[in-house]
Amino acid sequence: MIMENESIPIYKSSSNAWDEQDFFNMQWLDLNIDSLEKIKKPHRHDYFSIYFLVAGETIQFIDFHEHTVQSNALIMMRPEQIHFHVKAKNAKLLRIKFKEQFLISLQSRNNWHDIFNNDVIELEAAKMEDFMKFINLMIIEYDTDLQNKEVLSKLFSALLDKISLYLKQNDTSERKKYKSIYKNFKQLVVNHVLEEVKVSDYAKRLFVSAGHLNDVVKEITGKNAKNIINEQRILEAKRLLFWTNTPIREVAYKTGFDDPAYFTRFFKKYTGMLPSDFQNKD
Repeated sequence: MIMENESIPIYKSSSNAWDEQDFFNMQWLDLNIDSLEKIKKPHRHDYFSIYFLVAGETIQFIDFHEHTVQSNALIMMRPEQIHFHVKAKNAKLLRIKFKEQFLISLQSRNNWHDIFNNDVIELEAAKMEDFMKFINLMIIEYDTDLQNKEVLSKLFSALLDKISLYLKQNDTSERKKYKSIYKNFKQLVVNHVLEEVKVSDYAKRLFVSAGHLNDVVKEITGKNAKNIINEQRILEAKRLLFWTNTPIREVAYKTGFDDPAYFTRFFKKYTGMLPSDFQNKD
């Protein structure tokens, strides 16, 4: 993601347990109120978050998509995502916040980043109960006077591994291969979309043909690769238009368009709105 960070609030972690570098926090939340957080406007964090929704309902606004989430479910948030809590109804959630450094020594043996490709993961009640077995062990360790960070990080890593296995369990070997290519493609798009806008650019980076890349993306998402690239460009433009005072002409240049008039047509095609209307809406 390429943004002017100072234009969008970034709320940083604070932890009484460890240094900022090793940030990890667990907290149960019982909510039947209009705000999950005291922060009442869209913002970002500098850490990852997982919400285990075990009862009730919550509505989350994540990168311009509103998600109505009912138990049992996981809500996943990455540091770069802009989000805002809309409301909650009789919601009981366990919120886990952490920085990558908390798991750094264990990265070689797990794939926990993959689960954050999902904003919401719906579960059966029995599967949530399985995950709660790990969580209960984590809570015991987290609350003990002799708390051990290494033990806690291993328990948490095991939980993330179980979530990852849950997501993969119904995949065929071919689909797993496709998912791996798609995951790498999507990350490349996030990192390079403002410099590279052709499917062939990404196919070369992935050592596949443009046709095969399109087949892979179609299988996983139902869209072609160019759609994924264009959606990311539109997301970057929306972020600038909505939360900054950047002139539309500059938004066009920042998102890789040499012609502001073409950017306006492109934006309207994908959103149904002119950039000026999107920028000025209440």
